Formats: sequence, structure tokens, C-alpha cells
Amino acid sequence: MAMRYGYFDSEITGVDSEGMPIFDRAETSELFRLLFAKLLTNGVLALPGDCFQVVAGSSGLTVKIRPGFGLINGAFAYDGAEETYALATAPTQYSRIDRVVLRCNYLERLCEIIVKTGTPAANPVPPELLQPSSGDYYELGLALVSIGTNQGVITQSSITDTRADSSVCGFITQLIDHLDTEVFYDQFNAFYTEFVEKSDASYEMFQNMATQAYNDYTAAIDEYIEQLEAKGNADLTATTEALKEFQRNSQNAFNAWFAEVQGLLDEDVAGRLINITNEQGERLSLLEYMNIHNDFFAPLLDDDGNVILDDDDNAVMVDWKYMYA
Repeated sequence: MAMRYGYFDSEITGVDSEGMPIFDRAETSELFRLLFAKLLTNGVLALPGDCFQVVAGSSGLTVKIRPGFGLINGAFAYDGAEETYALATAPTQYSRIDRVVLRCNYLERLCEIIVKTGTPAANPVPPELLQPSSGDYYELGLALVSIGTNQGVITQSSITDTRADSSVCGFITQLIDHLDTEVFYDQFNAFYTEFVEKSDASYEMFQNMATQAYNDYTAAIDEYIEQLEAKGNADLTATTEALKEFQRNSQNAFNAWFAEVQGLLDEDVAGRLINITNEQGERLSLLEYMNIHNDFFAPLLDDDGNVILDDDDNAVMVDWKYMYA
């Protein structure tokens, strides 16, 4: 195959049968597209972020396509205004997935955005993208739109943006610094899924930790209260026993003291009783003697009832006898 090159100024080398000039360096638009295809990747611009973004329409089963710029195998597509596209009527049974694509139409020599309507099914799949190595069409997937049974309005949650997935679209980059956004897209989705799972797990772990901390705290409080109650009961028991012991010791000490005092009292009283008894016995014996012998005597008392004593401090005695008739 001869080398292709371009672009150089042409020189007219003649005319054709219709009288049109023949240029020696004339080339088709395909070579021009090849130039861009070898330098830039397929896709849409990453900036602005809403380049050819698919969003929910204002009413009914419609979507809006933001203004944008895209490249498809070197051919560029540009639309400076927002456009609205109507989707087919929602299925009455099952659901379907439609695909919004940016298409290079080689057959009609144009680039266009179209909505490819999916097939209703219990487990629907989107229409296949046309990305042949050669052919009449080449498509980039901008978004997927889920349509439910008898759905009447498109919501943003029904739209899945696929522009960042380089396996179906991707962002325009230099081939030298080519970034495989398919891998990035998969990694991002995997990261997001893992992040959500870890967030859920972390929240569950946090709940478990909070519950465990609360249980430990309440258990510690309960244990502390039990210890206080036990200590209080023990202290009360010890105090009660100490009081009882004090009572016993005091009672014993009092009993011992009382017994000792009682013994002393008993000895004094007994002595006095013995003295009185002896004194009375002596008096009775003396009285019996005086009656038997008719010889009565007694100490002589003065007018004040005191015993009269002699010079030797002996009592002055008087005696008398009775005469019998």
C-alpha cells in the first residue's frame, strides 16, 4: 500500500471529462479524520462536565442532551444548544432499557444523537452498541435510561451516565497520554461499592461499639452500686456487731462491778446483823439471869438519858430486888 500523507498544496495536472481540474495532492475527508483518530481518542470532552450529558426532560418520557463536543474515529460532532428527545411509550409489561448514543453515520455523512429503544423483558438489557472496525455506523454510548411498566415520566434516577466508561464512550485524551477510563470507571465503581459496604460495616461496627460501651458503662455502674450496697451492708453489720459487743462488754463489766459491790454490801449487813443478834442475846441472857436470881441491875442514867460514869469511866450501876408477899 502506498504511503498516504498530507496535506500539501496541489497543482493542477489536467481536467476531467466534466471539465473539472485534477489536483495531484487531493485527499478525501477520511484522511483528515485519520489524522485526528491517531492523535486523539474517541469520546466527549471532560470539561465542561455536562458535555453531551443526558438529563431528565421537563415532562413525559423525554430527555434533554446538554450542549457538547465529541470525537468518533476522527470525525467531530458539536452542538451548541440543548436538545430534547422523546422516548418510545413505556411497555405495559416488564421494563426496558433504552440507550442514548452519539453516532457517526458514514452512510449519510453526518454525526447525530439518537435514542435506541430497548426490548421489554423480565431482566432487560440495553441495545447493543455498534462499534465495528468498518461499516456504516460507529456509536458512543452517552447514557442508559430505564423505563418501567406504564411509566409516564422520566426521572434523573432512571438515567445512568456512561460517558466516563471508555469501553462505551470515554473522555477525549491524547493518545500519547492515553488514559484507559474503562479501567478507571470500573475502579471507581468498585471503590464506590467498597466504600458503601465499608461505610455500612463501619456504621454497624460503630453501633456495636456504642452498644458495647453503653453496656459496659451500665454494667460498671451496676457493679459499683452493688459494691456500695455490699459495703454499706458490711459496715452496718460491723457497726451492729460492735454495738452488741460493747453492750456485752458493758453488761459484763456492770455485772462484775455490781457483784463486787453486792459482796461488800452483803458483808457489812451481815456484820451488823451479827452484832445486833449478839447484843440482843446478851440482853436476853442478862434479863433471864436477873429474873431467875431476883437481882436486877442497870446503869444509872442522868436526866438527859446519859450513863453516869465514875472517876475511872466505869458506869455507876444500881440494883434492886423484889420482895414476895
